[in-house]
Parts: sequence; C-alpha cells; structure tokens
Amino acid sequence: MDKKRKEKERLWRTSKYEVLAHSESTYRFIQQRVNEASYDEVARWIDEAKRIEPTTGAVTNAYEHMWGYFKKKATTEERRIVFEQLHRFQHGELVEHDLWKTLYELAERYEETYLLQSTLLVPFKR
Repeated sequence: MDKKRKEKERLWRTSKYEVLAHSESTYRFIQQRVNEASYDEVARWIDEAKRIEPTTGAVTNAYEHMWGYFKKKATTEERRIVFEQLHRFQHGELVEHDLWKTLYELAERYEETYLLQSTLLVPFKR
C-alpha cells in the first residue's frame, strides 16, 4: 500500500467519529467514497463536516457508537454514569465536552487504542 493511501486511511480512521458527531449524512458520504477519493478530497470533506453545527442527535449517535466499545466490559457503575450523562446532555444539563471526557477515561481504562486515536478524544490526553 502506498504512503499516501495509508495517510488517507489514518486520517479517516482518526476523524470518523468527529465527523459522525457533526453529521451522519456527511459521515456516510465519506465512508462510501473514501477508498476511491484522494487524500485531499477526504481532508476537505472532513474539514467541511467539522464546520457543521453538531445537533444533539448527531452527538448522541456518535457517543452511542463509541460506547459500543465498552458495553460488554463496563461495570454497572460505568454504565449508570454513561447513560445518566447522555440523558443530561440530551436535556441540556450537560455539555458535549463532558461526554467525550467520560469516553476518553473509559478508552484509557480499557486500553481502546482505536478510540484513543480519535480526534474527538485526543484533546483529553494527559
């Protein structure tokens, strides 16, 4: 595999949940075209997606997708916290930042390298 293709795949792999948190339709658009597109096209689409104002539904969708990495290994208390935070976010009582911070902590605890590389969670690295 050539270097540019690897770079494009890494770009998409690390950005896909952030795109999903902004726009599911843009996520699907990129997902369907990523193999044939150039690196520059994928980068442009990702940048455009990040400019879309995230909706509560889009953030919830991305959060639930990422939660899927933990649902079988999380403790009862972790499950309670995750769903309580999601409920509070959906009712305007919690900011999006707090959701991603919780997922970062879970990814760190359970050593989910794939999620730890996500551009959504990178800002929480210590």
